[in-house]
Amino acid sequence: MVLAVGSQDRPQGRIITSWSAPEVRVGPGPKGQNMVDESVPACRVASPLAVDCWQAADELLRVARAADDSAWDALKESLDISNLAFGPLADPLTVDFGVHRWLFSKREEAYSDWLGWILEQIGDSGQVLKLFGVRDENLLRECASEELIISREFTIPHGRLDLLIKFGERLLLIVEIKTKSFDKDAVLEELNRFAQWAQKQPRATRCYFVAVESGDFVCPASFEPLSWSELAPRMRQQACDWIQASKRQPLNGSDLVRAAMILAFCGAIEQNLLKLSGKRVVFRTLSSAEYLKEWSRKREG
Repeated sequence: MVLAVGSQDRPQGRIITSWSAPEVRVGPGPKGQNMVDESVPACRVASPLAVDCWQAADELLRVARAADDSAWDALKESLDISNLAFGPLADPLTVDFGVHRWLFSKREEAYSDWLGWILEQIGDSGQVLKLFGVRDENLLRECASEELIISREFTIPHGRLDLLIKFGERLLLIVEIKTKSFDKDAVLEELNRFAQWAQKQPRATRCYFVAVESGDFVCPASFEPLSWSELAPRMRQQACDWIQASKRQPLNGSDLVRAAMILAFCGAIEQNLLKLSGKRVVFRTLSSAEYLKEWSRKREG
């Protein structure tokens, strides 16, 4: 067996390997003769690249580490501020909700059931409407005295509504929930069916499509897109309100329990759906810090 190797000049310093060109072939031959057997697959040796590539990579890693250090400092500061706001409880990002099998589930029924329960606990029609972003003062005033009735998995001829919220005889809210990627054509057809049903109702209706992110998905005109990243901070504020209420005389421990439950739901949304974390996690630290900073800004504003 004879080994034939192509010669190359190597630069001094570290090199990285490249598999760009065959340099070695092995084949039988008489002693002292270099022969190449074309029937044998070529072996390849490392072709060196300039040491500057490693220097550039080292600089990139240095900058990335510095950015991550800065993001981690910002996240810790935001968590400290948030923990003060939620005292005697704590920010839900400080608890790992991913280890709980039920909380980790992305089944839409689990999230719609939990959201429905929270709306029932809020109880106040105006507060429920504000949770969905309603700012129309006339509508808030008209619905303030209306009875709030929340139905889950409400069956209609066109399918099942995740949540149907009735404000007496004044208003209907239809809420369709998605917790993961979806078939755009199928969902669009479904929302159009729900919209047709809503148009036939004697009450005024508002429809919401809640998803992690809609991307280029365009909702029917009668549906308003609502992201979980918008909804969760509003529920955080509701938790703050309940915590403050629990401190008033006479002391009401049930408000603190409600606050703990809504924060647990926020934690499930933020960690499992929005991929945020209160820990130092690669590619999440900065987004988590920015999320908390924005929430604190709106709360203080």
